[in-house]
Amino acid sequence: MQSKIVWPMLVVVAVLAGASIPLFFDPGFYFVDDTQSGAFGQWYEIGRRVLDLDWSLINPRVWQSGNYLAEGAWGIFSPPLWLVGIGAYYAGNALIFSTVIKIVCLLLGAVGVYALARNFGALRPWSALVAVAAPLAGFTLYMDAASWVNGLMAWSFLPLTWVLARRAVLHAKSPVLPIVSAIFLVGIGYAHATIFLALVLGALIVEAFVSAHRPSIVRSFALSFAAGSFAVIVHLPGVLTAPITGRTSTYENTGLLTVNLSGLFASSTPVGTPSMLFFSGNFPYAPLLYIAWFLPLLAFVDFGRLRTLLHTRLSIMIILIAALIGVLLPSDFGALRFPVRMMPYVTVALLVLLAVAMSHARAPVLGRSRFLVAAGIVLVGAGLTWSAAPQYIKLLLLVTAMILVALWVAYMILSDRKLPLLGSNSSGLLAGRGVATLGWAGIGLTVLLLVPQHVSSPTSPLPDYNVPNDVADYQSQLESAVGDVIVVGGVPDVNDPDAWDELLVGNLWYVAEEDVQNAYSAVYYSPYNNLTCMSYNGSTCPDLYDRLFEPMKETGLTPVDLMGISSVQSVKGVVKRQDWNDVPEGWSIVEDSDQTRLIVRDEPVAGAGSVVWAAEGTEVSVLSEDAMGVTFRVDAVGPDGGQVALSRLPWPGYQADGATVSADPVDTFLLGVDLDADQAGATVTVSYYAPGYPLQLAAAALLLLILLGWPLLRLIGRRRSNAGDERGNALVRLAVASRRPVTEVTV
Repeated sequence: MQSKIVWPMLVVVAVLAGASIPLFFDPGFYFVDDTQSGAFGQWYEIGRRVLDLDWSLINPRVWQSGNYLAEGAWGIFSPPLWLVGIGAYYAGNALIFSTVIKIVCLLLGAVGVYALARNFGALRPWSALVAVAAPLAGFTLYMDAASWVNGLMAWSFLPLTWVLARRAVLHAKSPVLPIVSAIFLVGIGYAHATIFLALVLGALIVEAFVSAHRPSIVRSFALSFAAGSFAVIVHLPGVLTAPITGRTSTYENTGLLTVNLSGLFASSTPVGTPSMLFFSGNFPYAPLLYIAWFLPLLAFVDFGRLRTLLHTRLSIMIILIAALIGVLLPSDFGALRFPVRMMPYVTVALLVLLAVAMSHARAPVLGRSRFLVAAGIVLVGAGLTWSAAPQYIKLLLLVTAMILVALWVAYMILSDRKLPLLGSNSSGLLAGRGVATLGWAGIGLTVLLLVPQHVSSPTSPLPDYNVPNDVADYQSQLESAVGDVIVVGGVPDVNDPDAWDELLVGNLWYVAEEDVQNAYSAVYYSPYNNLTCMSYNGSTCPDLYDRLFEPMKETGLTPVDLMGISSVQSVKGVVKRQDWNDVPEGWSIVEDSDQTRLIVRDEPVAGAGSVVWAAEGTEVSVLSEDAMGVTFRVDAVGPDGGQVALSRLPWPGYQADGATVSADPVDTFLLGVDLDADQAGATVTVSYYAPGYPLQLAAAALLLLILLGWPLLRLIGRRRSNAGDERGNALVRLAVASRRPVTEVTV
């Protein structure tokens, strides 16, 4: 019983210690790039929406950033994100809150890997060792945990969902927990994790068929349909919206964030950098492909025995092969970009395979040749790392020596040889508890190696905006703004602490609680994007200032009128002086500093979402509006019909009750509604529905049916089993009473 508690506790303590090491080198390690510009502000807004009971699927006031179903991780269907959002809303320090959330995710992933390895039959020490290594691997730590937190969150649920699914399918445990865990994973909205969940469930179906156990086969399909149904609910709207977004769906290889075989071969080296085209150059200058120092222990495995062992554990190999194929894909493979994102899934599958192999398929006799092969793997990996980045040579020599010594000690223990300096009884001393000793020592070395790793690469390779840490510092910008706001330009120098007194980046504008449309977007709407030249983090080009006040061709109105903008902030370090110095008629300067100028309409207009233009001869009166739509009365319409434009992007999903949504956008980026000549006096309601919502409803019904039906079938099966037992017992009692032997009992 003690070992059942000790090893999981050791995993938690070790991961907590390992995840804390980066903070000694960079206190802001877990608060950079997309966490600053995207995640924290998103969490804050999710919290506000939950507390306000605001379940709208779209937000016209942030334009291309406001299609929350297409954007993904906006918590529409994610209870974990609701809780994180509420926490962010009340948090006082964004850095501390983000760090806590990420370390919790690392711990959840570690516990899941431990349970998964144990479920596959690995011994506790090996399960604990790989559980500590998985969340501390290079890509997970330096990319997902530091910045791309949606990937970290979704990944952290995968091992747990995998083990719960195996228990439900192969051991007839309750289906509720795996379905809930799958819902939590898919609800994050991260496509890569959903894909690997689908692969896990598909692999589980294969295992069920191999077992030739009909109930397991039925349960595997039921669980897959349940998780797949929720995936339809979460991802279908984004899939149907994708064709009109600016996301590429091509098949090409730019080399960006692609993985090569030499980099993978060096994945046991904790320092250095792989040769990989990164955003900032040819090297990320961080060990993104590092998995674990003890991978060379595979040299101690009898692969013949392992092959037999994996016959009943096929899902490990299926996921490993799929993940390896994934990381070796070209940079753009349809909707999937950056194949290195799949490294966390390679890590989990490979480490679980190693734990199972070292537990049950170790070579019965460990000759010196096996140690030499392991040492050769370490040296070749170190050589490949040195050739890519020779500047790490000193630390590389240090960690290589440490790993070689650790492998030698492991070899001596596992081969029951005499260890020098420990006396003639050393083999006997360690023989009975050698694996446990290796587990403890291996975990310690895994954590210890993070120190030289962070000496050489103390920060994430992704950029740091150097935004303030206190949430209160995000709430004083644009205090004089009125109505909807657009910012022209971006922060000219993120290293200038004074820049954040007047500016923010991406989704941090949500924290300012002004209606600023410069929010973070991962999807884009191309015509709007071409007009505003807005980047993913909300910054725009300097030419936008002039464009905002130039009439559009079709309507003759300016973009500030069509968008319902009442305030424009210009960043002086980005926008040309002759541009920001020109204040249009009807606008006045309300704030003017060395950094920015804010101009506001003398007569503010309604914000985005409503009717902003009507064709000649067409008149309408708006009766009501909210984020999801608008209702108006047609007061007049020409003999050939008419048209109105709404200050909304024409996302798929808009429907008009009493009229027709225009086939083409108005002025390239506005939602249009066509009116017939006989519609004078009619009431028209334009509403947004999730694209494919009938399929979503059907998927929800199927999910509910499985959730309710599976436990009911288990209960019926139990009752039948109990009834069979009673019949069998009755036959036994009758036979005893009549003193006749029982020849057959049917249950």
